[in-house]
Amino acid sequence: MSSKLYLSFFIIVMIGCIVSVSSHKTVHIVGDNLGWILPKYTGFYNDWAKNKKFCVGDKLLFNYKPGLNTVVQVEKEDYDHCSMKKTLAQYFMGNTTLTLSNCGDYYFICSVGKHCEASQKLKITVT
Repeated sequence: MSSKLYLSFFIIVMIGCIVSVSSHKTVHIVGDNLGWILPKYTGFYNDWAKNKKFCVGDKLLFNYKPGLNTVVQVEKEDYDHCSMKKTLAQYFMGNTTLTLSNCGDYYFICSVGKHCEASQKLKITVT
């Protein structure tokens, strides 16, 4: 009887640990210390993202100064062409935190001047 009680306790503790670990969400600071600015080189933001795992519930923190940059969530075609025909969301008031609420690809660009054309854009895949 005692061994069944210990086994049940062990199983409950392990389930609690798994739930605790799986519910931990990550805040990803886009561009790390550089932030969301005109990048140092083409592909900077995609290089930043390529070794990161983005999960549903994680957050993206875009650090930028209002008036100098924006964060615009767009569809793939607009991302590819640096256009805003199908804008999903737009932020321009400074540091912006977005929750990744669904699996799939997310596309972000900056709408200021030619920033997008200069590679201030980001694509991530959320699992």
